[in-house]
Order: sequence, then structure tokens, then C-alpha cells
Amino acid sequence: MASNLDRVCVVIGRTRHKMVALEVQEAGRLGAKMLEIRLDFISRSPDFKRLLDKKPCPVVATIRRREDGGRWNGAEDIRQTLLRQCIVGGFDWVDLEWDVAEKIRRFGSVKRIVSYHNLEMVPDNLEEIYAKMCRLDADIVKLAVNAQQPADNFRILRLLQNAKKPTVAHCMGDIGFPSRLLALKFGAPFIYAAFNPERTIAPGMPSMHDLQTVYPLSKLDRDTKVYGVIGDPVAHSLSPLIHNKMFERHQFNGIYLPFRVPRGQLNPFVEAFSELPVHGYSVTIPHKEGAAALAKQPDEYVQQTRAANTLMRLADGSFAAANTDYQAVIDCLLSALPPNPDGTPGTLAGKMVLLLGAGGVG
Repeated sequence: MASNLDRVCVVIGRTRHKMVALEVQEAGRLGAKMLEIRLDFISRSPDFKRLLDKKPCPVVATIRRREDGGRWNGAEDIRQTLLRQCIVGGFDWVDLEWDVAEKIRRFGSVKRIVSYHNLEMVPDNLEEIYAKMCRLDADIVKLAVNAQQPADNFRILRLLQNAKKPTVAHCMGDIGFPSRLLALKFGAPFIYAAFNPERTIAPGMPSMHDLQTVYPLSKLDRDTKVYGVIGDPVAHSLSPLIHNKMFERHQFNGIYLPFRVPRGQLNPFVEAFSELPVHGYSVTIPHKEGAAALAKQPDEYVQQTRAANTLMRLADGSFAAANTDYQAVIDCLLSALPPNPDGTPGTLAGKMVLLLGAGGVG
């Protein structure tokens, strides 16, 4: 039976050998099929025998430079020597940055991930960089770039869709989170997740626990329908947990994701993701008025309130909009009202109302 971790590389980054070894074993016990040990996190010279003792699955060696988002403080020639030692020291994979890949030769059966990281942006020449990487001696090409706007996600997904080699690609940061999971829909062989949710490995990286409990990855494929919640902030939302559990319960091939969309970027976001497409959105602050404005078929409550919390894609690519907040608030209030003296259900007519809030209640 497929597991949510079958296509996940679980990343372990700790400063002490003891903690790395413990997390390696625990990750294996919990079902990890592939591990990455971030050797740049370890505070002392790494002891490969100690780290790899009784390894439960294939392990990637990574020594990430600071300019690429890592913690390596030493000299570059020492780092490259250490990478060569990893290749002969028992690791199954080694991660090599694209500018050093040709300096470190392939050896034995150890596989190579050739990687590119950009912590600032999605570069204009991303496709050119990717083409050069595909000409290197790589088993897998990896690109990780920092999303500046929601549409950057789809640029990465489009690159994956047209990949010429097995490719792992995603945007970093909370704006880039959707690309990390949707990469599997577009053909990535695996995605990355942090073993310890309290340890920040890379911006926007999900935890192993989240992938086991919130997101249904085992059946994620090209036919999976995509839904999500739009807002800013949105990382706190419980909507992905609730909707994905319902999808699983009803055996529906769908995934529901959080989309952080800054104020003023709703329309370009929706247009960019129409290529996917996303079949429906829940909408929260600050986009409820914007969602109402872009809807082709608003329901009566949207027309009255000029706000929408639900968008549903129509066959022609436009959206219908609903405001379920309106009726939900009324239903909650009515359920709490005492019955009338004659025993009939209480009504709001003639009642005094107190509004409490911080600026959004007027």
C-alpha cells in the first residue's frame, strides 16, 4: 500500500551526532524511505560510521554553504574534500552544487543530486540555468528558489512539467509552499520535509508530520484536483487539515493547499494558477471583497455583502462566488436565542445587537 512518505526525502539537521543518529532511527521507524543528513549543521567533524550505523533507508549527504542557505563556515576546499569523503564513506547519495559538480567525480554506485539555490528570487534566466544543469553528470537535478510573488510557483511547476531529467524543483518561503507539494503532481521524483518541525531547515519546508497527517500525498498525481485557501496570513489555517481529511474519507483524488497571496495580488494569482487549474478556493482576509468583484456568478449573499468566502471554477474558467459566512452567522445566533413566550423559535427581529471587533465590523 502506498505511503505518504514514499516520495519524500526527510531532512535531519542537528548539531550533535547523538541527536542525528537518534532522529535517523526514529524517522526510519516512522516510515521514511529516504533521508538527508545536513552535515553542515553538525558542530564537530562528522563521524560517518556513527551517523550511518544501522541506517534504515538510503541517505543523502549534504554540506550546504551559507550563500546557499546552509551553515557551513569552513573553507571551500575543505568542504569539497569532505564531500569526496562522503562519496566513499557509506552515503548512498551526495548533493553537489552545480558550480562544483564537475570538480567532484562520480564514484561507485553513489548517486548525485546537482543543485542550485537562490535565496533572493526566481532568476530571469532560470530556464538557462536549468539547461546547463541538465548537461552535468546528475542523477537528479534540484532547483530551490525564493518566491517573491505567488505566480513564481507556476514558473517552477512549468519547468518541472517540461523536465528533461529527473528534477526536484520548488519555491522557498511561505509564498512558495504550494510548489513544494504540487511538484509531485508535475513529475518530481520526491519532495523534501523536515523530520523535526521545531528545526528550521529551509524557508517553507513542510514537516514530516504534516505530510503524514495533513496532506494526502500517496495518491497525488497528474489527475489530482487542486483546491485551497487564499489569504494573508494563511499558514495558521486549519482548512487544509479539514478538507484533506474529507477528501480521504470520500476517496476523492484531490488536495487542498494554503496559498499565501499578499494584498493586491489576488487577480494575477488567480490568472497564473488558471493553468493548473485550481478548481475552487476558500477565501479569507484580505481578499473577500476582491473575490466578490472577480466572480462572474455571485450568489445573492455576495451581491448583498459585496464579499465572498468561496470561489468555484466554472466550465468556462470563470468563477461562481458564495458567501457562507452570512448564513452561518445567522444560524449560530438563532441557535443560541431562547424561544419566544409562545414556544416558537426565537428570531432576530427587534433584538439589540452589539458588534465587537478591531476595525472590520463596520
